[in-house]
Formats: sequence, structure tokens, C-alpha cells
Amino acid sequence: MNLVLGTCQEGSETLLHGEFGTYPPKGMRYALSLTRTELHIQRLVPKPDTDHRTVLRLIDIVGCHTKRSHTVANSSAFFCVYAYPLKKRKVAVGLSRSRQRVAKTFQVDSAEHFEDNLRVAEKWAVAIKCLVLGVNISSETEIIRSLLPRPRRLLLLLNPFGGKGNALQWCQSHILPMITEAEVSFNLIQTERQNHARELVQSISLSEWDGIVAISGDGLLYEVINGLMERPDWEEAIKMPLGILPCGSGNAVAAAINLNAGFEQTLGQELLTSCTLLLCHGAISPLDLVSVTTSSGSRSFSFLSVAWGFISDVDIESEKYRHMGSARFTLGTMVRLASLNTYRGRLSFLPAPDCAGHRPILRSITMAANGSLPFPRMPLHRTVSDMGLCEERRTLCYRGLDPGDETTPSPSSPPHSASFPASSFSFENLSENLMADGRGPQEGSLAPPSPVVSPTARRMRGPPDNFLVPLDQPVPKSWVTVEDDFVLVLAIYQTHLGADLYTAPFAHFNDGLIHLAYVKAGISRAALVRLFLAMEKGTHFEQACPHVTCVPVRAFRIEPLTQKGIITVDGERVEYGPIQGQIHHGVANLITGINPVKISKL
Repeated sequence: MNLVLGTCQEGSETLLHGEFGTYPPKGMRYALSLTRTELHIQRLVPKPDTDHRTVLRLIDIVGCHTKRSHTVANSSAFFCVYAYPLKKRKVAVGLSRSRQRVAKTFQVDSAEHFEDNLRVAEKWAVAIKCLVLGVNISSETEIIRSLLPRPRRLLLLLNPFGGKGNALQWCQSHILPMITEAEVSFNLIQTERQNHARELVQSISLSEWDGIVAISGDGLLYEVINGLMERPDWEEAIKMPLGILPCGSGNAVAAAINLNAGFEQTLGQELLTSCTLLLCHGAISPLDLVSVTTSSGSRSFSFLSVAWGFISDVDIESEKYRHMGSARFTLGTMVRLASLNTYRGRLSFLPAPDCAGHRPILRSITMAANGSLPFPRMPLHRTVSDMGLCEERRTLCYRGLDPGDETTPSPSSPPHSASFPASSFSFENLSENLMADGRGPQEGSLAPPSPVVSPTARRMRGPPDNFLVPLDQPVPKSWVTVEDDFVLVLAIYQTHLGADLYTAPFAHFNDGLIHLAYVKAGISRAALVRLFLAMEKGTHFEQACPHVTCVPVRAFRIEPLTQKGIITVDGERVEYGPIQGQIHHGVANLITGINPVKISKL
């Protein structure tokens, strides 16, 4: 058998082409063609009636392993491709698509000696891994093992109490098998209390890890980010790639990552599978953070939202329904609608210049201090059932990519993984279980005020707030102020507020913007229901509702004039009173898996 370089029928460059048998052996032969984006599999023997071929997209593949037979006399080598493509399945109301595990093992048997067959199998495994991990190769590239980066080492932090309490079960059935197939090293720690993760990341050795992954809802990621920002080396620490695998109630950031990849909106275990798939690909995107300061001088860093009014009421009041998972928010919304509150307050913000592409939507007139419009009104523009380790691992030995390595690991324990019982994890054994191996805020055409910080704030770490003045001082004249009765105020910087709430369709991870939305008093309950129903598909801004305003800003201040209320930061309740925040562009890194411009919508 010869490897051929050329061009596929579809016109894309073919990196590798070959003919192989399969495992288990059934007398079948296949022709494989590898391009930059797809693996084409066409049956040759027995010859099919039609020219049908199976196509695995590289974005759906997590890894590729080389193997050999247990039988010493067998000179064949094998490579196995692990993928999670979308497949149609029957549901009660028709057909749905879910990711289902596919493990395809191909037999390399054209040479007389095992070593020669192994070199071919390794070449295919390396090429597929390079494409999965974003390593640039072409038909002219000499495909060798040294092209691959070393296996990543991830610190997994799991909140066993998140959502319905299924995080550990889902981790064992979904996450660990997938990242093992991707040859990702890991250590798993279960958090035991609130702020446990925050304390852990303050003292870990960053050089031992390539990323920190929260297996929970958005709350655990909030702890990790603020723990890193409290370190003396915060400027380096906050650059640690951060990931999230959704096992909580809200799962907003996971939904944003899923959307960023071009995947269709999904929930529950389907969302978890998609996000784990993207984690295996490992690409990183810059992430904006918002520094949030309260009236007591407390400063924290937010990655999702600041909410006051209806949304924060539902978020906190629905805690009693946490056992229901994400359904708690639906029930909480119904309860809050029955007794809809309004809140008197003063909302101030610094409009972001040059944001024509972000479609600010203004539904009410906001007056500047001099009584004029600060900017013109803008028109409205229109499951996976088998997640266990593959069957062939009980028959074939796993082979590393080093032909000189004669060791044969157990089929249940491939190399480059460190899968330990959850009960054995402790902070002390972090470095023992695995081998050790700023940009500031975007400046606009508006000159920011000189940074003024309170004595308390000076003790906080992180970049300076160049757009903010102390809360006991008036906002700068360049800001816009609205005093009114509000149903809700929401400052959001991700596309999603929840897995099924596509709240800010025009947001991006690092657009340098806060998308400030507010709903004024006077909106009917029916209109509010329509607003949230449309938010599931991101079409809520297409509704002609005069009470809704959304504008991109760089900084904001909320000053409640109503005595009682709830304010949340990333879904966590904070002290009630004046609060303000500003964007810090691209200061963190988020594991998003892929470059979205390379992936078309499914």
C-alpha cells in the first residue's frame, strides 16, 4: 500500500490517502482520504452499490491512537479514530440530532514487518492529531511526531453540588472518557465548600498546568477567576487558559462557547458533550473581564453579567428550586411575574464609540446632563448513549507513538492520562499525580477620567479602572444618566445569560464591550413573557417594545433608589447598593476549542 498526496474530488487539498482493512476483520477494505477539515472513508471491498462515503469532520474528532494486536505473530498495526458526530435520532415529536460516539479502527497490513506498518499508522495518527489541535500541515509537510505539542495537563475542579448534583456522574460517564481519548493529562479535585476553588487557585504552581477547567455552572468559574486575580502574580496567573464544562443550572458561558463554534443550541448532556469536544481541541480565545466595585469598596472581576431587578430576583429566589436544575429559572420566572416589581434608580454609562457593527438598539430617549441626545437613535435591524471506553480496547493493545517503546499499557489506562478515583484527590497531591513539566482597557475617542481609587480599592489586585471614579463622586460629564423606574437592568458581556437564553446575539468574548440592557416600568406581563420567550432564539430585539433599551458601553454605574432589592454579579448575590463596573479588554484566556471563522453553521 502506498500513501498518496493529491486533491480530493471536492477540490480541497488531500494530505494523506491510503487503503486499509478494519477491525474487527470482516473482509472489508476502505479507502481513506484526509483533508484539512474532513476524513473521507469509502468502502472498496465488498464494493458498495452506490458511491457512498462516510465523512468525519475534523471538528467532531477528539483523538487518534495507534495500537497493535495482542497476537505477536500478527504484523499489522492499527490506528483508531475517535469522533462524536451529530446523528439523527427519533424522539417523541419527530427527529432530533445528537452527538453519538464513533470509534473506527483501521488495519495497516500492507508491509511484511510490524515496524513498517506501525510507521504508516503513526503517520496517520500524527496528521489527524495535528489537525485536531490546530497545527498547520500541508501536503508538503513531513509528518513526524515532533510536530505535535506535548500532551496538555489540565486541572479539573468539580462542584458535586451544582445543578441537579449530577456533575460527578457526568464527569465519569462523559468527560473523562473523551479527554482520555484526546490524550489529555488531568487531575480532578472535588470542591468541598463555597470559595474552595478560589483558595486552591491562589496557591497552585501555575507552571504545572496548561489550563484550569471548571466542571460546574458559572459560579465555579467566578471563583477561579477571582482567585487568580488575588494572586501577587495576577498578571501572569490570569493568562492561564480557563475552561468550563456545563454541569450546573445556568451554563451561560458554555452556551456561548457552543455558539462560538457554530454548533446548534442545545442543553443538558448534549451541551456537555459539545463543550468537552471543544475542550479536546484546545484552541484559546482572549476573554474580556469587567471589574465590579460595590459601595463598601469591594472589588471583583466578572466574566458574565451584573443584574438588578427581575433577572437577579429570579436568579436568587429560585435557589430553593435548585434540585430542578435549569428548570428552576422557568419556575422562578413564573413566580416573579405573578408579583412583578419595579425599582427606582439611577443608571449611568459611558457609551462605547465606533460601535456601528454592534447594532445598539435604543427604545427610549436617554438624556445627557445638558439635556441633549448623546447619540442618534438607531433603527431596528432586522446524546450520547455509549460514552464508555471503546470495545476494541479490550482486544487491542494501545501503542504510543514511539516505535522504540516496548511497554504495553493496560487497555483501560492509555498513556498521557491520569484518571484517579475522585475520593483520592487532595490539594497536597496535585504536583505528585502528574509530571511537572494585559492588555488594558480599550481607549476610545472619549478621554477617560484620571483613575481615582479609594484606599480600600488600592489593596485590590488587577488592572486600574481608568473609566471609573469613586462611587461617592458624580460620574464624568461624558457619561449618560437615566433616572427612572426599572423592571430590570442587565449589563452582559457574553451572548448567553443561560443555556437557553440567547440574550446578547451581537456579543463576543473579546469585543471590549458591555452590552447594557434595561426595561423600564410600564411593560405588561404579557410583553415581558414574549420578550423572554423570544430570547431563547435571540430574536427578542426584533420585537417593537418601547420599554426596552440596549446600548454598548465601556462602563456603567447602578444607583438603586429603592430601599430593598437584589443585585447579582455572575449570578452571585452581592451587597445591595450602588455598584459600578468597567470593561478590561482581553485580559483572560478562555478555552473555546476552535477558530469560529473556520466552521460553518450546522
